Amino acid sequence: MSKKKEPNIVHKYIGPFLAHLLIRLILLTCRVSFTKNNIFEERKKEGNNMIFVSWHSRLLVLPYYYRYRYGFKDLTMMVSQSRDGELFKRLLEKFDIETVRGSGTRGGMSAIKSLIRVGRSGRDTALALDGSKGPAFIIQPGALLLSQMTGVPLLPVMYDASRKIVLNTWDKMIIPLPFSHIHIAFSDYIYIPRDAKDLEPYLHQIQEIMDELTKYCTKYFEK
Repeated sequence: MSKKKEPNIVHKYIGPFLAHLLIRLILLTCRVSFTKNNIFEERKKEGNNMIFVSWHSRLLVLPYYYRYRYGFKDLTMMVSQSRDGELFKRLLEKFDIETVRGSGTRGGMSAIKSLIRVGRSGRDTALALDGSKGPAFIIQPGALLLSQMTGVPLLPVMYDASRKIVLNTWDKMIIPLPFSHIHIAFSDYIYIPRDAKDLEPYLHQIQEIMDELTKYCTKYFEK
């Protein structure tokens, strides 16, 4: 059995520090707008927890706005067990965000069970709908199971930027450029009934919602 490769100094310290600094500096210069209600504001007033879900490539700005713009400190995110996941985990720690490790290929069900305990405790949770290795923009059932077992609603969230870099990765990660305009769109809350025996209809429903949100945010800056 091959020995698991330990994260190097870049993944442990330098990468997360630089990424955290860069994200804060970039987003500090950006203008942000919201479609419909600002769910962050509603969360602050009502105090009810939720499950934030988006595509893997659209979770980058969530920690910043969650932590620094609205001052929340009760979010737990699911992060893959890959080396990149180790970097992202350490980055999230700098935003005061807890993590559980798992993906569709390694530790997925264990991570979902951990998130179920977290969701039942009243904390917010977040995870990528298209998993950690894709296929990109295709929903996996983990988030639906989390909602079903906790009674906490899913909240699809999407964003795009007027000026951005799209990385040449499987997920096409979006990185906003300085002084760009970021537009964030939320759907309505989605509840998965505890007694639902077939999740397929909900998978189709959320896939359609995410596709519409993605299309809307993409075209927002083409007007």
